[in-house]
Amino acid sequence: MHPIRVIGWGLVALPAAEIVAFLLVAGLMGLSTAIVLLILVSVSGVLVLRRVGIGTMRRLRTAGAAVDIAAVNLQGPDLGAALGGVLLVIPGFITGLLGAIVVFPKSRQWLLAAFKRCFSAPRRQSDVLDLAPEEWHELPPRKLRRPPRKP
Repeated sequence: MHPIRVIGWGLVALPAAEIVAFLLVAGLMGLSTAIVLLILVSVSGVLVLRRVGIGTMRRLRTAGAAVDIAAVNLQGPDLGAALGGVLLVIPGFITGLLGAIVVFPKSRQWLLAAFKRCFSAPRRQSDVLDLAPEEWHELPPRKLRRPPRKP
């Protein structure tokens, strides 16, 4: 499946997944606790965005507006933290978890490596085996035996 199609389906399924996650957390911890947790996650996103500053947010917006999706480089200073802050501000437990992963550099590297594995073109295995000249030798031609004739 094409990566853009996967992202599109993910964006369609995200609201339903967020509702299910909220219902699960509310069922396990109670409705008021789930609402307080959502508010705390959003407040933590605002704090992260305040820390990274407005200049980083402008660079993130510019990188996101680029036509080529490969132009977005999250390895720059604070760009990954800014994206994580935006994800934390969006209400929801799934986006909050993803935002918390993106905020920290080590987990961001892990996440980027996982995306590269998922969305990169699959490597095709070749049936050709290259050998060095000392690793092979030519066999003498085989003579085919004829089957005996039946009388």
